[in-house]
Amino acid sequence: MSENFLKQTFGDLVLGLQVRRSIAKNTTYRVGKGFDEFGTANGKLFQYSYAYTVPTSIRNTESQFSRDLYRTAVENWQSVLSEDIKNEYRSNAVNMSGYNLYIKEFILNRGNL
Repeated sequence: MSENFLKQTFGDLVLGLQVRRSIAKNTTYRVGKGFDEFGTANGKLFQYSYAYTVPTSIRNTESQFSRDLYRTAVENWQSVLSEDIKNEYRSNAVNMSGYNLYIKEFILNRGNL
């Protein structure tokens, strides 16, 4: 499997082949599939790095609707839905919890459940 990765270094330190984190708030490392750039074969896993950044603010008008929608979905599950409805979601859920199924459907339907 290691032949699918390009090795990265941090100074003189050779990093693990699947490191996925920020080091010293300087550089962030990720593992991703190649797309015929950076000398990688299409679809083969490789490790890449980029400068560590901190977003100036996650509070912006563009994403406020999504945050409100998610908050409403969680509040509904916690205090609005009856146990019968929750159990229906639990029984219909496949490879996820009933809670996650409800949140997913709520968001996909923009709160119109």
